Amino acid sequence: TWDIQFEQGKMSRAVLSSFEEYQKERVKFVQTIAELARKKENIEALQAAGVMGLLRPLLLDNVSSIQQSAALALSRLASYSPEFAEAIVANQILPQLINSLAKQNRFYKKAATFVLKAVAKHSEHLAQCVIDAGALDALVACLEEFDPSVKEGAAYALSCVAKHTNPKLAEEVAKAGAVEQLSLCIQDPETSLKKVATMALSEIGKHNAELADRIANNAGTLRVLTGCLADRDWELRQYACMCLANIAKHNEDLAQKVANSDLFTRLINCIKDEKEKVQKQAVLCIKEIAVHSLDLAKMVCDIGGVTPYIVEYINRAPGVAKLHAIMTLGYVAGFDHDLAKSVVQCKGHIALVSALSQKVEDHVKAAAAWSLGQIGRHSSELAKELAEQKALNELLIVFAAAEEKGDLKNKAKKALKSIIQQCQEIEPLRPLLQTAPETVLKHVVAQMAKVLKANPTARRPFAEKGSLKKLQDIHVAPESKLQSSINEINDLFPPEVTQHYSSDYMNNLMKKIEEYKPPEQITLTGLTPVSYPHLTLPTNDQVQISVVA
Repeated sequence: TWDIQFEQGKMSRAVLSSFEEYQKERVKFVQTIAELARKKENIEALQAAGVMGLLRPLLLDNVSSIQQSAALALSRLASYSPEFAEAIVANQILPQLINSLAKQNRFYKKAATFVLKAVAKHSEHLAQCVIDAGALDALVACLEEFDPSVKEGAAYALSCVAKHTNPKLAEEVAKAGAVEQLSLCIQDPETSLKKVATMALSEIGKHNAELADRIANNAGTLRVLTGCLADRDWELRQYACMCLANIAKHNEDLAQKVANSDLFTRLINCIKDEKEKVQKQAVLCIKEIAVHSLDLAKMVCDIGGVTPYIVEYINRAPGVAKLHAIMTLGYVAGFDHDLAKSVVQCKGHIALVSALSQKVEDHVKAAAAWSLGQIGRHSSELAKELAEQKALNELLIVFAAAEEKGDLKNKAKKALKSIIQQCQEIEPLRPLLQTAPETVLKHVVAQMAKVLKANPTARRPFAEKGSLKKLQDIHVAPESKLQSSINEINDLFPPEVTQHYSSDYMNNLMKKIEEYKPPEQITLTGLTPVSYPHLTLPTNDQVQISVVA
């Protein structure tokens, strides 16, 4: 009996040993695949080797560590390759993962959320596949988990679903109750969770006013987001600025909800932040608030006191990073004269002219040109300030160099026209007579005609400094607007003056000299002298008399 028991024990150990060996090899396999999937260059080879078919059954393995490693390997493979993500959908792996989310431990849940994130991020179609598989309810349930890493993975997956341009995806996320749970997550002490939850709310709120309003009306959310602007983690500050901007951008009511004095104080600090990404998002947030109304623009300038920091940011920011700050000045200045004047007082116009002259992208220059036009269109005082900073010259250079029918050319032309039409002095306009093309020159000469009509004392300097002569040298079609304006100016001067400055004047004079015949001299001889007692005549017997023939 003892021998039989011994033999049975020996056999059971042999059997167990085989199973243990099989388990070790499975663990080794999934861990190796997960490690290989870290490198992008291995993805194609793994896919060609049929790794999908080998990993799928391991998701249902009775050993939890193997399940987790298999899910981790799938998430890494899907993250790099949209084709692999499509294969995961095609092989019905998503329902398998989602069904296991409620039953497995926190490590598996974390790995499974990573798979869902990796699939959803590639395209709207794949994000819709994640929704169709029933993932949203499971992911929202994961946001209620105790483990912060599980909540973080779920929030990231929801963010990847909502980020696509189709608002219906974000609406589905919101309908599943994600907004309320994500709002609770941003109050969590775990910084990494707060960052991902804030990013997810931003991706949801960016689509339309209804979704943004749902976030804004959730109790305490805006207050917490404003508080995040002062957090020690720079990425959280960045995401909080982005989220507030995406809420405020939709309408004035939402912008009013976002705006408060504490917000502007913290946004100013973010503009001065050492991280460029934080600075950029803070400026964007200010722009999205200021754009809506005069009251909000005044709040930004007067209560917030933000304008000097925006100007300072334009002066130091590189290239395209200036764009939102430049547009902010344009939006603020566009509302009324006082706000435009406050921009000038902060030397915003100087920063805008400088941006025009720098080597930056055309759309940045177009924004600077537009903003200068928004400042200069209000009054002659502001137009003069711009002219003194050579804004007209820089705009003309940009206009001449820009592509035909491009946005930059259109913006520069409109800005030139707006500023020129406000100029009430000849001097700022005078240099444009030498360099402006006809499309701009017609506005310059038309404005000069208005100024000369209103101010007779400006006419003499106009002639003395060569401007009247320059007009006579311009030759355009008789029926053109430019020629009409030139005629208006000529009519303000005596005809002999305009003739004097005309290009034909010297030619006509020279022609008259050539054609001129001097008076002939006629000599009269043989005349009898007559005596006059009181006159003494010459003693010679000939007197020469010059007469006109």
